[in-house]
Amino acid sequence: MSLITAFVLVAALLVAVSLFNGIVSMAHGGVEDQAASHRLMFRRVGWQGLAFLFILLALLVNLK
Repeated sequence: MSLITAFVLVAALLVAVSLFNGIVSMAHGGVEDQAASHRLMFRRVGWQGLAFLFILLALLVNLK
């Protein structure tokens, strides 16, 4: 496994963990959910962007 593949897998794992945290926060509801929902969403979107960039980088490396 190459280093870029490991980065893609780690980023995908972080997306899944962030998504799970958001779902758990939503399930509890209340004040905690309202305070944390935007932060959790932006964190998940950030991890998704990073995973997307790693995937693009892996595709570009494999083209050569």
